[in-house]
Amino acid sequence: MSGIKFFTKQRMLVLLAGAFLSLAFAPVYFFVAAIISLSFFYLALEQENRPKEIFWLGFFFGFGHFLSGIYWIAISLTVDARQFGWLIPFALVIIPSILAVYLGLFALTYKKLLFTETYQKILSFALCWLLFEVLRANLLSGFPWNLLGYAWMFDLHFTQLASVFGIYGLSFFAVLVALFPVLFWKRKSSFGNKIFAAFLSIFLIGNLTFGYFAIDDKKLLRDEKTKLRLVQANVKQEIKWEENQKYQNFLKTILLTNSKNLDDIKAVIWAETSTPYVIDDNPGLLDHLKSAVPKNGVLITGALRVAYDERKKVSDVWNSIFVINEKGVSQHYDKNHLVPFGEYVPFHRFLSFLFLDTFIDKITGGGKGFSEGEGAQTLMTENFSFSPLICYEVIFSSEIVNKNHRPDLLVNLTNDAWFGRSSGPYQHFDMARMRAIEYGIPLVRVAGTGISAFVDPFGRIIAKIDLNHEGIVDVVLIKNSEPTIYATYGLLPLMALIALAMIPLIPRKKQKNDMR
Repeated sequence: MSGIKFFTKQRMLVLLAGAFLSLAFAPVYFFVAAIISLSFFYLALEQENRPKEIFWLGFFFGFGHFLSGIYWIAISLTVDARQFGWLIPFALVIIPSILAVYLGLFALTYKKLLFTETYQKILSFALCWLLFEVLRANLLSGFPWNLLGYAWMFDLHFTQLASVFGIYGLSFFAVLVALFPVLFWKRKSSFGNKIFAAFLSIFLIGNLTFGYFAIDDKKLLRDEKTKLRLVQANVKQEIKWEENQKYQNFLKTILLTNSKNLDDIKAVIWAETSTPYVIDDNPGLLDHLKSAVPKNGVLITGALRVAYDERKKVSDVWNSIFVINEKGVSQHYDKNHLVPFGEYVPFHRFLSFLFLDTFIDKITGGGKGFSEGEGAQTLMTENFSFSPLICYEVIFSSEIVNKNHRPDLLVNLTNDAWFGRSSGPYQHFDMARMRAIEYGIPLVRVAGTGISAFVDPFGRIIAKIDLNHEGIVDVVLIKNSEPTIYATYGLLPLMALIALAMIPLIPRKKQKNDMR
């Protein structure tokens, strides 16, 4: 009976509402799902005053949302099911549960704010939602996946405000718009609610207008002399690291690169770990790599980098990007923001202290975890500068650009082959596009099995190779000399927005009545 009491009808309904919210993101882009889902969640919280139940309503909503939004993590564990299949319940239950705690705490925090007017409740709901998105994105390792602002990606005109307020600002506005119907839930609406409804209507029109004017091709400069070749070899994860397949996969990438003349190309760009060997340990490997280097140009490729101690044992392993010219390796970048449990084990020393080394070996496959790089960098070539980003580093908005040296290009190398045909690669791609909008910098994204694309500073897809397709695409570099407000001032505009949003929430002093 205790199980029945725990899984109450109301909790199951908010769980379904949370799951429904995922339809607002790629690849479905059904923004109405956000309106229905959040409005239902809001009304469910309005009818509940018991703190314990408020937490569980938030938790169940979050569990439904994260289970349906990141279920694809479990798919990655089926690639080597013998080694990692036992972790599937962890991916389907534990991870969504941990993330759901944020929404449980969100619900408690929101309900602590005792406002009477509906418009005040909506504002406080949006501000609390924003707070817990920021916490989720930054606490521990951080996981800013499917922040609500990405729901605007159904129409790029609505996303251009990210160039001012960043993705968090878009999340704040998304909550306000999603809760618009709540203003008219009651038959009689107060004057304040009507004013707020008018404000939201004006905002929607204004945001759309801003987007149309912001997307201005006159701001862009095509550098016809700088052509880039994106190479998607479509190597499946199941055979990527097989010893009897590695060389064939590597050769396939080289042949695909040279399937068209390289004469006009200034940079060839491969995906994350497209070079399946340690470059520094294989001098002869450079001769193969140089065959993919255009004249007076460079090859940008992902590969592992290894350091050894005095006993010639591996001391560090990095997931890296190498820049290779006709002479050899000219630069490299080491991934800084590593994937927990995928590239390193959090609290490794603590787990070892508890004699859980067997558990660690099961997660890592007995291998050594990756070491961290030094953070955002700007690498230089003769023709352009770029900010290198590996895999999900691109989802961390504040960590992708060296503010002291603005790059011409964002280059994101990734491998989404782990996630099959799920929603994961589409969501990941949208997050990369958002970084281009925020910073006003074009983006090259090359993924092992897709989606590879060239994206302009407004988030528009100029050229693309679809998921699970093999191919190359040549593009002309687009430059944008104007840094965005977000790129210049960071979170300051968002903080100003929050301050303005809090004004209607300030309690008004009652006027003293001298008539006694």
